[in-house]
Amino acid sequence: MPNRTIGYFIDFVKKTHRLKPKEADILVLRLKKKKLSAIGHKYKVSYERIRQIEKESLIKLEKKSYQEKLFDE
Repeated sequence: MPNRTIGYFIDFVKKTHRLKPKEADILVLRLKKKKLSAIGHKYKVSYERIRQIEKESLIKLEKKSYQEKLFDE
């Protein structure tokens, strides 16, 4: 995403229906530079689990984007 700002990506994550609300919120908080431990405290899970959710969410978004490109062509 070289030409897009973080603000644009945050808006995209908030509006997309590809992620569960918790996944979207975690991504938004991470993009806003919140610490894993602070987010983990909010959701009452470990920082490692937050890292895993973040990674899984990004993979979901990547797969969907790739699939859409294939079907658009």
